[in-house]
Amino acid sequence: MAELMGKKFDWTIHKVQNPSGAHICVTMNIVNHWEKFVDSIHKCAELMKTDPKLNTNADTALYGMTGTIPDKGLLH
Repeated sequence: MAELMGKKFDWTIHKVQNPSGAHICVTMNIVNHWEKFVDSIHKCAELMKTDPKLNTNADTALYGMTGTIPDKGLLH
C-alpha cells in the first residue's frame, strides 16, 4: 500500500520491516489534508482488492539502517 499511495496519490509513506509495515509522520503540512489522505487509503484498498497483483511487493524496507553503519563517513 505504501508504494501505491506514492505512485497513484503522491503521498510519501516509508516502509518498515520486522514486522512489515508503514511509517507516516503527521506534521502541520499534512494536518489540513487528512481527509484527502484517508480518501487515498480507501481508494488504494479498493485498487488492491480489484487487482490482486498490487498485493505483492518484492521491496525490502531498510528504515533506520544509517544508525547501524559504524563509519558515518559512508553516509556522504
